[in-house]
Parts: sequence; structure tokens; C-alpha cells
Amino acid sequence: MKRICILLVMMMGLGLAISAQVPQSAVRQLERAIEAINAKRYAEAERTLRAVIKRHPTYYDARYELALVLSLQKRYDEALAECAIICDTTIPKHQQHDHYFQLLGNLYAQKDDSVNADASYQRGLQRFPTSARLHVEQAIRLVQRGNLEEALEEIESAISGDPTYPLSYYWGARMYRASSERIWAIFYAEVFINLRPNSAKADEMSALWYNMFREAIEQFDHVGKIVLSREIRIGGPSGPSFPDAFSAVLTESARVLRFNRDFELPIASIDTLLGDFLQRWKQRGYDTTFRNIIIERYQQLKQEGLLDAYVHVVAQHGKPMQFSEFAQKNQARLQQLERWIRRHQLRLTRDNYVSRYRW
Repeated sequence: MKRICILLVMMMGLGLAISAQVPQSAVRQLERAIEAINAKRYAEAERTLRAVIKRHPTYYDARYELALVLSLQKRYDEALAECAIICDTTIPKHQQHDHYFQLLGNLYAQKDDSVNADASYQRGLQRFPTSARLHVEQAIRLVQRGNLEEALEEIESAISGDPTYPLSYYWGARMYRASSERIWAIFYAEVFINLRPNSAKADEMSALWYNMFREAIEQFDHVGKIVLSREIRIGGPSGPSFPDAFSAVLTESARVLRFNRDFELPIASIDTLLGDFLQRWKQRGYDTTFRNIIIERYQQLKQEGLLDAYVHVVAQHGKPMQFSEFAQKNQARLQQLERWIRRHQLRLTRDNYVSRYRW
């Protein structure tokens, strides 16, 4: 997995924490500098930021942006010097942010200094133990070293620490895709698509989501069942686990359906599969035993007559030609779906988020 350290920081959409001691004029200058950074006018941004810092040396958000713009110019040593100031743990915690330590670690990673990169993320986690972005950085480094299981633990810590951070689900889907717990690749990919539907990463997740279902049906064709998790607890004292229940019900649906094949699984067949799955899932009471915001979303869409449109949108980069054909014939339904999604954006909370840790 190839990572682009600095760009990940740029894509975070960070909010600015405004210190009570910083005048509005400095805040406006910082905002102009960020606009210049986004437009790749790095020299202009640097001049503005240095002027702000000269007047307000403890305006740490300005120093963070200066470190970022220096890093974008590949002036890593100068960027590290600025990061050393803002990552000083003698600074009151309320004046720091976890992304300061993320940038520090990413800068060391850019210099191939693994020891200091790891130490920076760890120092940040000591300061901000529930930081999703820092846990994700740790996960990326662990999987690069071949420590997939430890990386997955970091992903789960990221999701439980902040269920709203999209990159936890993006990296989680990629990592679980290579694990024996592939069920979470399906769910995390779909969560990310809902959270960031217009991003390039959503295109990648769309193809992954489609291919996970294709492989599940191919598995059924070969061995007569779908197994998406290594955990087997069917019929145990406390009943099945969520992954086992999901795999078993999906297997039942695959068994009774006759898929229209064209060498690979058509998107319409995933819609048919999920429609039957929902009925069986509810019949067994799993809709209350295992509350899952994604499965509940399927049910709402089915009731609105939009499940097929939603499935085609989610899977569109797995089978682009099929989505194109569907879109040509179903413009009105896709527009209806778009309006529905605007009214029902996926809102994750600590009570409803999807996570391996929760089941």
C-alpha cells in the first residue's frame, strides 16, 4: 500500500481552532494563506504565514500551516523545525491538535526516518489517545511492515475513538480485504462511499465493494456457502456472531436465487440478493439483535423503492458499463435517490457506528 503522507494531511478538511488571544485580523490572514495553499501559491502563503507568526508567535495553527506549506515545497528540515515547536508537549493541550503530530510523523516518514515517525505518532497518541487519524497512521505503517493483525487493531481503535473519520473506513476496507475477516471490507467500503461519495477514493471503494459481492457468489458456486469471517459461532450458547449470521443469511439468499450471469455478477443481481437478504434477516430477528446502520439503510431504501438505484450507484465502478445502461433508463429514479440521500445523509455516532469491535 502506497501512501502519500503530506497529501493525506491536506485532505482532512481541518477546522481552525481560534485562540482567544488571536485577533480576527490574524484569523482572516490565516484563511487567505490556506486559500493560497489550496491554489498552490506556496510562496504567497508562506509570506502571509510568516507575517502572522511574527506578530503572534503562539498562534500554533499558523505554524502548522507554515510547516505544511514548507513540506509541500519539499523543505522538510524547515518544516520539521516548525513542527518541533507546535508539538512541544509543554504547550497546554487545548492549544494543540492531533494533526500537528500527524504532520510531524509524516515529515519524518518522507525522510525515511521510521524511528522518529513512529515516535511522533506515539507521542501524539499519548497526548490524544482517541485520535482516529493517528491510529490510522499507525495502521498504515504496520501493514507496510507486514503486521496486518496489529494494523487492523489500530483501525478498530481509530473507529471507536472517532466513528466519523472517513479515512478509518477507507484504510480499513483495504486492509480487511486482505484478511480473513472480509465482511468488514464490505461494510467499511460502503460507509466510506456514503461519507465521501464524490472523492476519487470512493471510486476505488465502489470497485472493492462490487468485487467483494462477486467473490462471495463465486465462493457459493464452488463450495455451496458464503464465509466472510473466520469466526464460527453458529448455534453456540449465545447464538451466532454478527459475521456468522450475515454470512449464513447471505448463503440462504444465494441458494434460492437464480442469478442472471454474464461471466461476472451483474449489479442487478446484488440488488436481488440484498432484497431477499433483508426479508430473511428480519424474519430471524437479527434486525433488532444486531443493529447495523448500513442494513437499516438498505431497508429504508427498499421501502422507498430505491434499493436498486442505490446498489447501482454504490457498485458503479465495479461494472461501469452496467451502471451507464441503468442510468440511461432510470434518470428519474437516480434523481429521486439523490434527493433521498441529501435528506438522509449517513450520520455516524457512538451509538450506531459499524465496527468489528461492536460485535
